[in-house]
Amino acid sequence: MTADIATHGLDVDVREQNGVLVVRFTGRLDWSTYLRVQDVLLDCATKELVGVVVELDDLVAESPALLVVFDVVWLSAARWPGISLSLVVSDHRLRSTLEARGLPRHIPLHATTQAALASVVRLRHEDRVDAVLPTCRCAPHVAERVTERACERWGVQALLDVAPQLAVELVSHVEDEQPVSLLLRMRDDKFSVAVRTTARLDLKQWNIMRRNVASIAVCNFTMGETPAGGGRHIIWALLDVPQDSRRPPIPFPEAAVFTHQA
Repeated sequence: MTADIATHGLDVDVREQNGVLVVRFTGRLDWSTYLRVQDVLLDCATKELVGVVVELDDLVAESPALLVVFDVVWLSAARWPGISLSLVVSDHRLRSTLEARGLPRHIPLHATTQAALASVVRLRHEDRVDAVLPTCRCAPHVAERVTERACERWGVQALLDVAPQLAVELVSHVEDEQPVSLLLRMRDDKFSVAVRTTARLDLKQWNIMRRNVASIAVCNFTMGETPAGGGRHIIWALLDVPQDSRRPPIPFPEAAVFTHQA
């Protein structure tokens, strides 16, 4: 998979290598392209392949301060989806500029793309569900049913009374004219329930939803929001799965929970 994007003196090439998205920026990083760089990287991060590697040798920064954009993206995506993000810089001048600024503060820096790809940590275990919900009143019910089936299929019996209700809570608070996607992830000992939407919640809505989630969850949890590029963002809740509550997964045939024909 490759994609080429050009805008305002900045070219972006995105390709996939062994489940990792490799992004190469060519051109100028200035105040007119800063948000574009951020948007592209957030979009790549929330595509949730194994990781994202960013090649920077062909990128010229108008100001060294603009290079903080890569740490900004890392901070946005660190907790969800939590994938690997690394930079490739072989140019000694650019590397010196980064090091003089103490950048990047959070992201590994490599001299070659191959070294960056080799350093990507691949999760021991991951399952995922992406479901586009219907744009009708039944959306919370569909989200609940999809989540129930995921818990059963993945053998997470301890969360059968928790995760589906969290899905209902998240979906019920989103008022979006566009289709909303339910995202379920099981990564090692973490189970996440999330929605991808263009709707934005105000502080009051966030506080109500967080309070409701706290009353539902019977295990440790965290909540947050990750920008996803293109005006979208991910609202998520991450649950700890007790190790002693795991059971062997139940084999389920794949079946459509909701179908609609125009």
